[in-house]
Amino acid sequence: MAVGRLRRFVVDVNDLAVGEQFWSAVTGLPVAFSACAEAATQGQFSGLGAIETGSVLLQLVPERKTALKNRAHLDIGVDDVPGAVAEVIALGGSVIRSPGVYPEHDPELEWAVVADPFGNEFCLVRDLEES
Repeated sequence: MAVGRLRRFVVDVNDLAVGEQFWSAVTGLPVAFSACAEAATQGQFSGLGAIETGSVLLQLVPERKTALKNRAHLDIGVDDVPGAVAEVIALGGSVIRSPGVYPEHDPELEWAVVADPFGNEFCLVRDLEES
């Protein structure tokens, strides 16, 4: 049985407009929401496609790529974040960031950052409105 289901493929970018244009052209996915146009995303995220059918989330970050940081990661949708964290640990993974909510004020999701046995980070995510 799987720990969860693929939710999004997340890509760090330094310019959301350029990222939207590039990844939309590469994947054929339409821009579903744009931080360039919406204050609701707090200017940090843009989404391509629908979560249900496979999607890309562009995450604005200030730093350039280094050898020490993942620039892309998977978001795995789960029903129980702490339970999924425990399963990842049992499978040989580790916890990078303990479960919490985002954003802190008026939270939309619960999440944790974990890593596979090789140090590759990914997120375990539960949408709060689905609860």
